Amino acid sequence: MAEEELPPSKLGTKDHWDGVYDREVRVFNDVGDEGEVWFGESSVTKMRKWAQRNIPDTDRTVRILECGSGNGTLLLSFLSSIGPKPIKKQKFHLTGIDYCEGASILAESIAKTRIENLSEDLTEDEEDEYYSNRDRNESDEGEEDEDDEDDVEIEKVINDIEGIDWRTEDLLTKDLAEQWDLVLDKGTYDALCLSQDTVQEQDGRSRLPSQIYPERISNLVKQNGFFLITSCNFTEEEIKSRYTKEGLGLEFHSSVPHPSFSFGGKSGTTVCTVAFKKVSPS
Repeated sequence: MAEEELPPSKLGTKDHWDGVYDREVRVFNDVGDEGEVWFGESSVTKMRKWAQRNIPDTDRTVRILECGSGNGTLLLSFLSSIGPKPIKKQKFHLTGIDYCEGASILAESIAKTRIENLSEDLTEDEEDEYYSNRDRNESDEGEEDEDDEDDVEIEKVINDIEGIDWRTEDLLTKDLAEQWDLVLDKGTYDALCLSQDTVQEQDGRSRLPSQIYPERISNLVKQNGFFLITSCNFTEEEIKSRYTKEGLGLEFHSSVPHPSFSFGGKSGTTVCTVAFKKVSPS
């Protein structure tokens, strides 16, 4: 059965996002406002906590890529780690890719400011955000987690960042010829699926961004690496269906709980966060 495409919207156009980030760069330069956090700080915290639980404990540098990195809020959450004591400092190399030059400029400016002000002291906002997003029903494999994070003392450590790259690239047309341990998407697939402008590929095919993007993602994830995506336009089952197709080499790993609502006898969520593991070459 063919997948149903979303109706086109200005949110699926590069012109729209160029305008958004050009404006947000001006605002940041004027008053220091970092701009909108897509899906809110809660989604950033949930994705960061998933990564902290599931990234292997290793002494090597973990390479992390965010596709459609925008103002860099999600990627910059890896500058530090917050969790129950004792928490281990990790080594990261961070790469943010966005097709808007303004987004890369904004993210680089925000990163410079955040790094200058890094502190291991937990702020009240950080502590509140951590506890308000505790996932009591989440574990690595989606089973019930009985740990009650209200009963443990948390701390914050500054991670070893071996580099941060902000690139202006179009993932639909650019072959990066690189792979990462963890690839992140927070709303980028949603936006691309709102475009009905086909992309001309090197093999002569012309396809929609929604059809090309999962293949590009698969190529970016290392063997045994992870892809973590948050979406508001698709259900968890729809995301699973689109990213576990034959040939992609991705399998469902786990999902992150979000607040649910009930209407007409049915319940659901406005946002889903789903993780996949790369189990075979694409």
